[in-house]
Amino acid sequence: MELPLFPLNIVLFPGATAPLHIFEERYREMIGLCLEERRPFGIVLIREGLAAGAPAVPFEVGTTAYITEAERLEDGRMNLVCFGGQRFRVVSTSTDRAYLVGDVEVLPTVSETDEETLDYAATASQLFAEYVRLYLAISHQWASGVEMPTDPDRLADYIASRLAIGNDTKQRLLEELSAHNRLAMEIEVLGDLIQAMQPRLEAARATRWSGFSTMN
Repeated sequence: MELPLFPLNIVLFPGATAPLHIFEERYREMIGLCLEERRPFGIVLIREGLAAGAPAVPFEVGTTAYITEAERLEDGRMNLVCFGGQRFRVVSTSTDRAYLVGDVEVLPTVSETDEETLDYAATASQLFAEYVRLYLAISHQWASGVEMPTDPDRLADYIASRLAIGNDTKQRLLEELSAHNRLAMEIEVLGDLIQAMQPRLEAARATRWSGFSTMN
């Protein structure tokens, strides 16, 4: 399958959304074609180079991006909201056009439903809910609960897309096709994140209560 490619400093997961601001002429042309033909393009994380200017070298695994909202600005720039579709692997690339075009193959994921995977899903859900609670508490916010998918494959992508982690780790999660393995990785990552957030929460609480004391 031929797919226009957009190398960026983000990792898009299936089921996630991404806002994009299009300003380079080559990508205006690419997005214009995608809108006209109602076709997706591919978002791939940059391995080497920059998002603007000279062509960047992307990772081989990316995600199809479907445009759900498009705003054309007066100077030709565009604001988009894109929805992540399927994983793909770039087999070969062409630079015949102003933008990169890839010959890609879709990568189906494996959503195991064995007992261990379901246990991982339950643990990852609990840890992610705690992660969100701590994240909100640090900024003096709260939420009554977090709604998450129950299917292990969708859950793994849901969590991965919302973690405040480096793109290298996100790319490893994107390239892992097994939901079982992705959930195992996320449990480890969430454990480290939650541990690192505890001092920040204590500091936020101390700041909040010290503010109250100055009012007395």
